[in-house]
Amino acid sequence: MSVFTDISAALDARLSTMANLPPVASENEAYTPTQGTLFLRVTLLPGDTFQSSLGATGQDKTNGIYQVDIFAESGQGKAEAIAMADNVANHMKRGTILTYNSRQVTIRSAQRRTGTNSDGWYKIPVEIVFYSYTQARV
Repeated sequence: MSVFTDISAALDARLSTMANLPPVASENEAYTPTQGTLFLRVTLLPGDTFQSSLGATGQDKTNGIYQVDIFAESGQGKAEAIAMADNVANHMKRGTILTYNSRQVTIRSAQRRTGTNSDGWYKIPVEIVFYSYTQARV
């Protein structure tokens, strides 16, 4: 089973189809940002997996967050970063069903969190909350 790999791939694939997508830094891949160029960083934050149904064909329900951090140059205002947060949230809207390797992932919500400044970047996290029903792990 490749539950987490499939979930991550489904969410990555969806994000990759967003219009005007800036550079994306993926987990455990080298990325050097260019000062003054907005970029995204994605992270899969697996949540609880729990039994959803009983029996030999029972399923688990895996919840989690696909976090898309938006990085804009610090000190240049918030408009560009907020506009990108809206674009990401609109593209990853609730009710969207994604499929990868026949595994379905449903987006439950997309919400913006508070922006912060650090190391010359202004960062706004967008949390895409998802769930996926999978074959029970035994």
